[in-house]
Amino acid sequence: MSTWIKRGLLTVAVFLVTWVMFITYWSGANHMPDGGDVILYLLVLPAVFLLLVWSIAKGRSAMAAAAAAKAAAAAAAPPPAAAVTEPGHSPERKWTLAIVATALRSPFGADAADLLEQIKSQSLRLPLDGELVNDQGMPILAGRISDVQGEETREIYQAWQQQHFPEQALTPQDNAHWRSLALAADIARELGDRLQWHPLLEEYQDAPRHRQEEVGLPHLHLLVLLPPTWSSEQRMQAARWLGDQVCQQGWPPEKLNVLPAAAGENAHPLLHLDRLVATSRDPRTQQPSPYLASSYLAMVIAAQSNLDPEIVQAWQQDKQLLQGAQSIGKSPAEAAAGLILADTTQALAMGTADPVLLHRASLGRHEQSVDQARRVPGDLLIQLAQGALRDAAIVPDQLALLVSDGDYRASRTDEIMKLGYAVLPELDLGSQCVKLGASCGSAGLATALSALVLAHAATDDSDQPSLCVCNEDAHQRAVVALSRAPAIAATPAPVSDSAASTATPASPVTASATV
Repeated sequence: MSTWIKRGLLTVAVFLVTWVMFITYWSGANHMPDGGDVILYLLVLPAVFLLLVWSIAKGRSAMAAAAAAKAAAAAAAPPPAAAVTEPGHSPERKWTLAIVATALRSPFGADAADLLEQIKSQSLRLPLDGELVNDQGMPILAGRISDVQGEETREIYQAWQQQHFPEQALTPQDNAHWRSLALAADIARELGDRLQWHPLLEEYQDAPRHRQEEVGLPHLHLLVLLPPTWSSEQRMQAARWLGDQVCQQGWPPEKLNVLPAAAGENAHPLLHLDRLVATSRDPRTQQPSPYLASSYLAMVIAAQSNLDPEIVQAWQQDKQLLQGAQSIGKSPAEAAAGLILADTTQALAMGTADPVLLHRASLGRHEQSVDQARRVPGDLLIQLAQGALRDAAIVPDQLALLVSDGDYRASRTDEIMKLGYAVLPELDLGSQCVKLGASCGSAGLATALSALVLAHAATDDSDQPSLCVCNEDAHQRAVVALSRAPAIAATPAPVSDSAASTATPASPVTASATV
């Protein structure tokens, strides 16, 4: 809906409400208005109200512009001595992006802060799912989201596919496929609506087409992470459709770039996010400040539904399914999460005061599956956590919360315990550690990104840094820190000689270990 239509509807609504209100009042009071009353109450008063609304809107835009100008001035200022990168440490590892907004869909609600409190209170219990059974025909514990519009999404998506890709035949997909896509679409629409807060969007829409590029509205980079079992073509088409959902909320289609990584390798979600940070600026600028000289805006969406009988059967064959009296294993679930990332200047202009910063991620891999190992060493996760804290210049004592996408399987719990003992001795793992997979079930890459959203909620609420640790996967490990902007000035935690080595901007920290 265009800006002029919205303004017209608002004007009509204000005049109608004013007229109905005063005419009703005059009728009840048996009062016959004269010409002065009609002009004053039916014309002047609603006009004054509209003028007041317009003044407030303009004032808000002016404040946003002032914040952006202040941030730009801070970027131009020379960095303080404390911000100088230590010798031998790549300056790109200090880069960050601001989290402008997040969105979440989980079996226990869509409010990240509320979900975090429920997990902390240990009040969540996954129910038995009558639609999913084990090989004995008994229902299993599962994290199902009740209001997912899978069938409606299928009809909408297939109509869009026939319109844009008529040469390609429609391939039948299972219910979990459409539930994943429906969850991703919910996130896309919610975050697309949040983009309307951009201070340059209205000016861009109102400008003549040949003058729009002069406005300076940045391109939105859209990264969509969908189940790894989907083909590259399926993921790329779905990403384009989700981009269309974002544009239906008001974002210009010509200002949207769907990143090809959506159809590329099945890398860890935090690796994809780290690449966004690494490519958000020119490495030749050597900017230790979070205020970028150029604009950057990105949206990341991850969604996955594991509510599939074939997945349940595979997990049961691998003895990974939580069922019956068996106290170890994981429960199938579905989830979706999303973030809007931007340079700090834009985050301030979009109304996110003192935004939470996403630092560089440290990633590694166990050569042998931890599900098959008799004993899982904690060295890899310890090295990754030390590297993430060093890059973020965070002292372990400052952390308020550790959020993991793992569950209660012994291998995952043992890794977290060793990490806490070696790197986070002051952190109470009983009250300051949240295991999302244990409370909400396993939804693959969506659980990993959901854990990051919970870590953001914790830092946003407490103003203290948090640590997101991903150890649910059998091989991949990832750790990333979040802190309030500006980054807390502190002495980085000491790192052993065996810590994970840093890499170039296009290749985040990696490490490997053999179990």
